[in-house]
Amino acid sequence: MPFFLSQGHTLHYEVQGDGFPIIFIHPPAMGSAAFYHQQKLARGFKVILMDARGHGLSSSGRETLTISEWAEDVHNLADLLGLDQVLLCGYSSGGSTALEFALRWPERTAGVALAGGFPEVCTTLLEREFEIGIHITDKGWMGLLAWMLSVGNATQAEHRERIADAVKRSSAPLVRSLYESGLHYSCTAGLSSLSRPLLLLYGTRDWYVHYYQYMFYKYAVQAPKDIVMVQGVGHQIPTLQPGSYNVAVTQFARQLETGVFPFRAST
Repeated sequence: MPFFLSQGHTLHYEVQGDGFPIIFIHPPAMGSAAFYHQQKLARGFKVILMDARGHGLSSSGRETLTISEWAEDVHNLADLLGLDQVLLCGYSSGGSTALEFALRWPERTAGVALAGGFPEVCTTLLEREFEIGIHITDKGWMGLLAWMLSVGNATQAEHRERIADAVKRSSAPLVRSLYESGLHYSCTAGLSSLSRPLLLLYGTRDWYVHYYQYMFYKYAVQAPKDIVMVQGVGHQIPTLQPGSYNVAVTQFARQLETGVFPFRAST
């Protein structure tokens, strides 16, 4: 079970498979257990999972965690593994970390795939989701959060157990800090400089984040973009519709490998 040191913290990571490297970035509390079904992609790619500080098996250290700090931890892991460029796959607010990485280190970014992603929180329903997470972690109710996230993200008993265990292992103050940072994070002003290919995935039932696809098309004018609407699911695309998600990520990764994209920048 490998660990590495980043900014004074001991962080857990896993590497499976060989080939084009893909780093998966989880939302608050769930840890790398969120990507239980994406391990199958190791048959054709180098799949890299990690737990953010204070999440899962990673140490807590100081009791704060921001999107910027997490992006630095991801960058340090890419350095450790000797990866020149990576595909960054962010789930929910894990997408904010992926975007932060891509904007700070474009030369290290092959592409960005966002499942239910957003450049900032500017709608009431999404703001409420963050506020609920902040309230629960502020109270230290990690058992309740474990139940909510495991039931909401998994149909298989083993996957539910892994998510629940990851949440219960996590530091409530650090998870709260990440929720707080995600609530106030914004990279909208920087999207005009994003030039790396961007894949946007949204569930057809995920009404409270559908608005954000238009923000990407409006502001990320340089980036070649494509959008995939995944049928029969809300926000939990990687966990509840892993087949559709894995197919989309596979196609996108192959396009990045060849440099041939069927989609273009905004006009």
